[in-house]
Amino acid sequence: MRRAFIAALCCALWLLGPASVAFGVETDAAKPDEAPLAFIAVVGGPGDGEQALTAALSKRLSAVGVKTASADATNAYSVEGTVRVTAAKGGRQSVRIDWTVFAPDGSTLGGVSQTKLVRKGSLDKKWGAAADAAARAAASEIVKLLPR
Repeated sequence: MRRAFIAALCCALWLLGPASVAFGVETDAAKPDEAPLAFIAVVGGPGDGEQALTAALSKRLSAVGVKTASADATNAYSVEGTVRVTAAKGGRQSVRIDWTVFAPDGSTLGGVSQTKLVRKGSLDKKWGAAADAAARAAASEIVKLLPR
């Protein structure tokens, strides 16, 4: 009786095809209910800007379900930030951060740009709250670019 049941089950699975049922088989494709992975890299920030922005954005994305990945992770999105600081009038500087989001296959999904006037030299050492504020604003827009 048990052999007949197993034989019938095997036949049914064979008829349904290999993609219908997987028993403990891991695939490279991300499952729909898994959190997306993102590798974050920032260049051009003065002081600790590169590290502070990377950490702050990682924290903000993690809070909305996007896990941080290493550079060599497969199926990871890439979020690349470029910081440009230019002189402005009245003892100020203009800080522009351009975030570009890439799919795991390298195609560009979109971008987010931020511009802020700050006191000249205020970001030359520690970014602190400025990094968190920039990451908070960018994260909500970056998440919109990631397929869910």
